Amino acid sequence: MTEQPPAPAQHPRPAERPEGGDENAIVDLFVERLGDRIDDRVAASFDEVCAERLAEPGPLRRALVRDRRADLGVLLLSLVLGTVATTFTPGGTTALLISWAGLVALNLAHLFRPR
Repeated sequence: MTEQPPAPAQHPRPAERPEGGDENAIVDLFVERLGDRIDDRVAASFDEVCAERLAEPGPLRRALVRDRRADLGVLLLSLVLGTVATTFTPGGTTALLISWAGLVALNLAHLFRPR
């Protein structure tokens, strides 16, 4: 009896290849299968980096966390000045509108100031 050579190892079949073996079609198939997984991993990594940076003290954290008491003080001072201007402004409506326009300009300047 003659011995037969061992059968070749069964290799897993490759993914379906588009007909013609076009390079672009192969890349499209790869992206179709793995694109969402890659996107999810990149998004998770980005979220981790952002969370770490926000946890550290520094300019990014200071830019996001403002002192609310200072903003409230400017608002209250603006209301007091507006009330005083309304009470004691001589000359009628024009002078009153000019004083309130000035208060609005000051509030906008405070709102958009560099931090």
